[in-house]
Amino acid sequence: MTLRIRLLGSPAMTAGGAPRELAGRKPWALLAYLALATRPPSRRELGELLFPEAADPLAAERWALVQVRRALGRDASIVERDGRLALEGPELEIDARRISLTTLSPEEVEAMETGELLEGFIFDDAPAFEQWLALERRRLASAARDTLRWAATLLARSAPERALRLIARATALEPFDDALHELAVDIEATRGDLAAARAYIEAVDRRYRAEMGHPAPDTLRRPLERSALSPNSAHVSGAITAKALLEAARARLAAGEYDAAVDAARRAAAGAAATGDAALEARALVTLGTVLIHSVRGRDREAVGLMMRAFQLADEVGDAALASEATREVGYVTFLAADYGAAESTLRRAVELGERSGDDGVLGKALTFLGATQTDIGDLDGADAVLRRAVERLTAAGDMQWRHFALSFLARAALRAGRIEEGAAMAAEATAGLRASGWHSAVPWSLVFEGEAALRQDDRLVARDRFAEAFALGTEMADPCWEGLSLRGLAALEAKEGHRERAVAMLAEAHTRCTRVNDTMRWAEALILTDLVELERGSRPERLAAARRLTERGPIPDLARRLQAAAKR
Repeated sequence: MTLRIRLLGSPAMTAGGAPRELAGRKPWALLAYLALATRPPSRRELGELLFPEAADPLAAERWALVQVRRALGRDASIVERDGRLALEGPELEIDARRISLTTLSPEEVEAMETGELLEGFIFDDAPAFEQWLALERRRLASAARDTLRWAATLLARSAPERALRLIARATALEPFDDALHELAVDIEATRGDLAAARAYIEAVDRRYRAEMGHPAPDTLRRPLERSALSPNSAHVSGAITAKALLEAARARLAAGEYDAAVDAARRAAAGAAATGDAALEARALVTLGTVLIHSVRGRDREAVGLMMRAFQLADEVGDAALASEATREVGYVTFLAADYGAAESTLRRAVELGERSGDDGVLGKALTFLGATQTDIGDLDGADAVLRRAVERLTAAGDMQWRHFALSFLARAALRAGRIEEGAAMAAEATAGLRASGWHSAVPWSLVFEGEAALRQDDRLVARDRFAEAFALGTEMADPCWEGLSLRGLAALEAKEGHRERAVAMLAEAHTRCTRVNDTMRWAEALILTDLVELERGSRPERLAAARRLTERGPIPDLARRLQAAAKR
């Protein structure tokens, strides 16, 4: 018998359709934490988290556990292994897990509750749990919006009215999602109602101007431009030209020649669209979107709409590998934006498509970004397993460039978990491999983690060398993320040597560099700001507030905890 637990909206529990009673805020809080925490808690951790004001937190925790176990009955259990508690059951279905960990069908999404986690519950007497709950609410709201968007994309051609209803639900959660609005315009244009498409654009533009202070992006009009094309599928020379331009764009991107890559990719996409070849257009759009995302000119929002259309086309022609690539790049954009609920949901979908395709390289790339996302949200055990699998699949595919790129993320996860020697070895191998394979634009990323490992081993000479080289390469490429992270490393060296004012100045410059374009890695920005807040001992309220906005939106739990501690000093 399936035990269903609803944590989104008003919480409830049913087994075989019959309700199960669970009374009280704290038992529901305990159940939610066991269901969603990235690491199983110990009894002491649960007691301190949920009952900090109780005379005997462990006794209060035991009482809550009894209530939860009574409600679960024989259909699920709370087991204890190595002193840690976990919720298990062979037929256990939890809506908050499914929304971020499972690929749902459009029908399941339409029936899905998108309310707030433990809606209406307040835990003023348990501030640490209240903070965790606030972060989880943001993560799950992000995942819900993303799930609605993908379901709408799948239904756009076959059931446009249903797709539009899902878009309305998603934009109620995030009114300024450019890709969602572009999808709505595309639905209207595809079914021939150009007047409705234009009216939608005008309504969105009014809202952007009124609430954001700027017009809606021109990308909303792309579906109208496509509808005006008269493709000629017999235009063989156009297809050949488009394919050649695609190869040129990929080569220029790998070499860090971003402007040339964007130019070649745009011409390839335009040429492919004119041929009427859906598969070729999908490949061209994936290439263009990838170039826009991985260049450093702040074009991620433009690229997401292109990738969503590429996904549609790939799905229509049955190309699971290409659909996975498009999905992976959308997930990467949300990862960069530290919008981790959407990132995890999207990247799990990319992994599923990669597995379906049977292409080890495609699967390995999707696993790389999923593991990166899990690292940022603090699921270090999950990240380690996923990233090791990524390295394994990319090795099997013979893709040494991406194997070493994945290894750099595995090094980062190892360092976050405190495995310093292992992380140092992985980072060094990643750097050597990226150099040898010619992926020069990724070398500063692995150098930063070589430097971090050396710093944590107190090898200051090596640390300074790695950070300085990363900064020089990042500056040469004008990459704000590499510049910011490498300067952060150099600032950490200054702080370690007692030069606090110099370290603060370097971190301030790192923040300026890291944020000079819109679409940079928000985790890097949050990390730099958190270091600044700690060095300045919380004396700059505006920096503390900015850092909190980033860490809470993500969420980025470890940085949120550091900021909470800094604010109490």
